[in-house]
This record gives sequence, structure tokens and C-alpha cells, in this order.
Amino acid sequence: MADKRKTIILVDDDMIHLTAGKDILKDTYNVFPVSSGERLFEILKKVRPDLILLDIEMPVMNGYAVIKQLRDNVKTADIPVIFLSAHIDPSHELEGLELGAVDYVFKPFSPLLLMRRIETHILLSSQKEELKRYREGLTNE
Repeated sequence: MADKRKTIILVDDDMIHLTAGKDILKDTYNVFPVSSGERLFEILKKVRPDLILLDIEMPVMNGYAVIKQLRDNVKTADIPVIFLSAHIDPSHELEGLELGAVDYVFKPFSPLLLMRRIETHILLSSQKEELKRYREGLTNE
């Protein structure tokens, strides 16, 4: 099971960023490019991602509104979210982290840096799930 390809949903209203992100990730991960927060929630009915890359500045539903909704739903609350943003103001980064994002990557992103951060957070999430299963196994004995 360790060699199973992980799934990432990339949410960005900019087609250039969606295409660039998919091209960077497609050889390593199953990637679902999504152009809006509304579309993300449709996809989440069918797909359980290992991580979500989420743009902050989007029309209708911005990334902050999306992560609030993700965190309020027990089925999506523990999916790691990395914000992608052109905002370099630390207050934007802090707000994203306070809302539950695990990381924040500035656009335009470095492909190598993005990959390393994704790898780190998928590993952490996998280890957290493994510990949860282990604890549940102990309590069931």
C-alpha cells in the first residue's frame, strides 16, 4: 500500500497556474485540476485527496471561505491544505495558517520547493493516520 499514488486536488481560477501545477505534479501524483471552490466541493463527493493545493484569490468563493467549509465538515476536516498565493504580506500567510492550512507557498512557485512541501505534508498526514489506526487497535484489544 505504500507505493499507491497519492491524490492531489489543485484549485486555482488561473488556467496558467492549473496547467503549470498539473505538469509539475502529474508524474508523481494523481492530480485533479479544479477551477473554483464550488467545483472542489463537487469533486470531493467522489474523490478523497491526500492533499489540496488551494489558491486564495478566486472569484465567488475565495480560498479562506473554502478552507473554513473544509474544516467545518468532519469528512474533509483533516485533509491537508497548502495555500498558494501571490500575496507576500505575512498577515495573509498568518490568516491562512490560523484557518487550518498546513503550509503556504508563494506564486510563482518553485517546482522543487512545491514538491518538497507536498512530500513533507503527505508524509506527516500518512504518519498521523497510521498512529490513529494504531491507537484504535490498542483500544479494541
